[in-house]
Amino acid sequence: MGDKRTAEEMESEVTYEGRFSEDEPSDIQTKISSLSSDGNFRKRSFNKGLIPYARRRRKSKQGSDSSDWEVASASFHSRTESRRLMRVSSVLREPLRDNLFDHCFRNIWRESTAEKRKACTYLNCWWFYMYTKEHCRQRVLTWIKKEKIFSKRYVFVPIVLWSHWFLLIFCHLGESLESNSRTPCMLLLDSLHTLGPLRLEPLLRRFVLDIYETEDRPECKDMVQNIPLLVPQVPQQRNGEECGIFVLYYTNLFLENAPENFSVSEGYPYFMKPDWFTYEELEGFYKRLESLGTESSDSEE
Repeated sequence: MGDKRTAEEMESEVTYEGRFSEDEPSDIQTKISSLSSDGNFRKRSFNKGLIPYARRRRKSKQGSDSSDWEVASASFHSRTESRRLMRVSSVLREPLRDNLFDHCFRNIWRESTAEKRKACTYLNCWWFYMYTKEHCRQRVLTWIKKEKIFSKRYVFVPIVLWSHWFLLIFCHLGESLESNSRTPCMLLLDSLHTLGPLRLEPLLRRFVLDIYETEDRPECKDMVQNIPLLVPQVPQQRNGEECGIFVLYYTNLFLENAPENFSVSEGYPYFMKPDWFTYEELEGFYKRLESLGTESSDSEE
């Protein structure tokens, strides 16, 4: 789901690079960190639940050793971990707000190989929405210029508009528009084709043209406007709440399998088909995100 704050409010949260620093507090840290109990909570729960249990054990077994405490503590933390995983799962299966999406996206990015991160980059999930606001446009274009996207093989652009997530991928933008092996193009991945993803095309083409002009690229306007925009037939969501998780999974799989180059004349990258992945594999991805979410929470405690 899209964030309902104003562009000004979002601007105040975004650094010039558009990424939260690793230690910067944000709504997502509140949302995800709350999925694990803090130290004080654990201490209170421990004192309330385990000390009476330990006293009873001492009365019945005067000779018992510290193993009683260890067993009780392990049982407690096992129950705590189960509750935490259930809460993470619940949050991820709701419509993803942009802060939560950003958190998950950055986790996926960190999990990718250094080689992939060197060849690719991504734009912050707020930027495209902010670009649609006239008073934010130039600032966003300045941020994008600092990302040096024309030196990257692929650029991931998460888009949230109309309470729906899309994934735009710029491919080989730094190559000649007449290249036969590395054709500059745009891939628009949408998990809800029934809404008509090409309704975005005029706005996307204006966005790309503004990027080229801000970078003072030599390509003429007509050539930029003719960069192919492709809409692959990718797996589709099953309900009205899955678009965010689908975009995250599209990103994850593309990072894993993206070819070094491909030509539009040869079709899409071989893996981008309606059977690109199964819903069972998507469920496995949910579980992976749940694990990443709790690991992040643990590291912050």
